[in-house]
Amino acid sequence: MKGSVFTKAILAVFICSLFFIPSSGHAQPKVITLKVTHHFPVGHAQSVLFDQWGKELGKRTNGRVKVNVYAGSVLAPSPQIYDAVTKGIADVGNHVLGYTVGRFPFLEGIDLPHGYPSGAAATKMANAFYAKFKPKEMEGVKVLWFHSQAPGILHTKSKPVAKLEDLKGMKIRTFGTNAKLMSNLGGTPIAMPMPDVYDALAKGVVEGLLACYEVMDGHALADQIRYSTENYGSSYTALFLVCMNKKKWEAIPSDIQAIIDQMSVEYVEKFAKMWDEIDKAGKDLLIKRGNKIITLSAEEQARWAEKAKPLIEDYIKNMKAKGLPGEEAIKFINDYLKPYKS
Repeated sequence: MKGSVFTKAILAVFICSLFFIPSSGHAQPKVITLKVTHHFPVGHAQSVLFDQWGKELGKRTNGRVKVNVYAGSVLAPSPQIYDAVTKGIADVGNHVLGYTVGRFPFLEGIDLPHGYPSGAAATKMANAFYAKFKPKEMEGVKVLWFHSQAPGILHTKSKPVAKLEDLKGMKIRTFGTNAKLMSNLGGTPIAMPMPDVYDALAKGVVEGLLACYEVMDGHALADQIRYSTENYGSSYTALFLVCMNKKKWEAIPSDIQAIIDQMSVEYVEKFAKMWDEIDKAGKDLLIKRGNKIITLSAEEQARWAEKAKPLIEDYIKNMKAKGLPGEEAIKFINDYLKPYKS
């Protein structure tokens, strides 16, 4: 009888103890996985920064977020990255707005040939532009940050271009609004995304391209290019959007959202610095190889800039027709860039 009572007592203690054993399921918060996609190859400075962003986010959230970065357009071709994010194929994407012309008309004003002096200036201006105007065309995603390439200028394979007349009829790779700029300058625009340019140059499909110096190193185009024309009076930028799927963003706890927002502010600065560093590296590579850098005279710069004006005038007119503040947008861009040009 005593043994039975003792057994029952032990059993009762055991059952009670179960209520004090913490569930491992509750002790371990669910890990949020983010798939990040971009078109740059592994090892490129942009790829390195996205890897860094992912690791840092994991660290700041104490492992509650795990980021998998897919470089080289593994999840989606470069023109389809925005759609990949909105459809949930990727959670975060690095999209070139100029690859989807007409889809983001208000923000396309940033890509125009405003005579950009640096990638840092373009990147900081783009984020200030978005903060001021908050265009509705971005409502389909959670905007993390924008970044913009260093000044886009002319690079040619076999023929030097020192004046507008030299460019006439040449087949030049462009993208986005730059097709019209190239037409105005006298060249023949051929639109294509950057990953296709190397083969196009090698096969003679194009004779040159509009781009920043960075691509000479980052996309190995120094193998194909022999001349660079620094037409900074009509230099443009290429606007990149780093965005997150909206449903994914809304499902993330608010404290992690706050961490991501803070990191976005920091990565504007990191990308601004990165663009100018890799642009310098691209130019240095060309110089090392003995390529010719052509600096236009002030008079010739003015001629090129004059050819760029119709694009800006058309933008203002088109935005007005849509009920958007195009004139105010252009004034904002010019005012923001002015200190960087002095």
